[in-house]
Amino acid sequence: MRRPNLFLPVVAAIGLLATRAEAQSTARPLPAFRLSAPITSVAANFSNRGAAPHNRTTGGFIEAAAATATVGTEVLTPMPKDVLLNDDSATGEFSSLRMFAEARSDASFSDITGGIDTQRAGLDATLGRTFNGNRAIALHLSNESSFYKLDSGSALVPGSDKPFNDLFRTSAGMQVAIEADQHFTWLAGLEATISGDDLVSPLDSLTYGGLGGVRYSINDDVAFSFGLAGESRLADDVWVIPFFGMDWNVTDDTTFRIQGSELRLEHNLAWGLRAHCGARYDVRQYLLNGSSSVPGGVFRDEEIRLTVGLDWFFAEDAMLGIEVGKVMWNEFTVLDQDGGLVGTTEADPAPYIGFNLTFGL
Repeated sequence: MRRPNLFLPVVAAIGLLATRAEAQSTARPLPAFRLSAPITSVAANFSNRGAAPHNRTTGGFIEAAAATATVGTEVLTPMPKDVLLNDDSATGEFSSLRMFAEARSDASFSDITGGIDTQRAGLDATLGRTFNGNRAIALHLSNESSFYKLDSGSALVPGSDKPFNDLFRTSAGMQVAIEADQHFTWLAGLEATISGDDLVSPLDSLTYGGLGGVRYSINDDVAFSFGLAGESRLADDVWVIPFFGMDWNVTDDTTFRIQGSELRLEHNLAWGLRAHCGARYDVRQYLLNGSSSVPGGVFRDEEIRLTVGLDWFFAEDAMLGIEVGKVMWNEFTVLDQDGGLVGTTEADPAPYIGFNLTFGL
């Protein structure tokens, strides 16, 4: 079957993501799919027991879930063709554990004095089950620690060089995928997140979100996802927006995806290696404790980054990944407990490096 010409839609999508106004208004990370893997997880990576990354399955619901995979984290290779997803006997469990760490060089603030240095580390866990070859459910747990160091004399929060302690974010989510027929797969997800410093009450820092949508497979190589997503925000209004996704198998070894606020191009190499590049937008929000420089306030970190990475499937159930890139745009905002603006600034572009290790359990 002749592949459709998708050059113009791809270029248009890249342009939208690269536009700051678009990122701040409509390209939001998808709740319930922010964690490390969609319901593809281990079934996607390790079902062939240590072989190199595989081609996409055709028309299976497992492939469908990849359209709403996590923004800002690894999107793993879908299940190989030798797994019969449409077989009524295809019922089983899958699970994975992913550990990650990232360091970013010091970035100077663009319109106020000072700068900021950022490191992160954490883990994502996924546990799921498939039913009768056309349904799946997955549970996710993610924990991330962020360490921000402001330069002496920083003016982000006037009069304070250390307006907050180390910050933490823990999320629990659930995803469901139901294949209606060879073209349509229904998708849904829920997520709850607590985020703040170590002295904040978990209930006070709770946010929640969800999405619902459908994936439509045009043919074996092209599929689109559409739906509606929403999420609550600390010291701000709830946002609700439509989302869009696309999976395009450019060749047997090359895949291009649009997943909410992420663009990603992957190519399978020899010796169990897979290269990838892309761009993504992400936002983090944290509640500050009552003894901070802004009691009960909120710290928000928004960014757009360009990425290049290499994954190595070095064992039958393990993958090591490295990613380098540059945070092209980064905005930091501090709000008081009533949502009033305390300080905001953008940071100059800064390079970063990240590592991740994923195991099938």
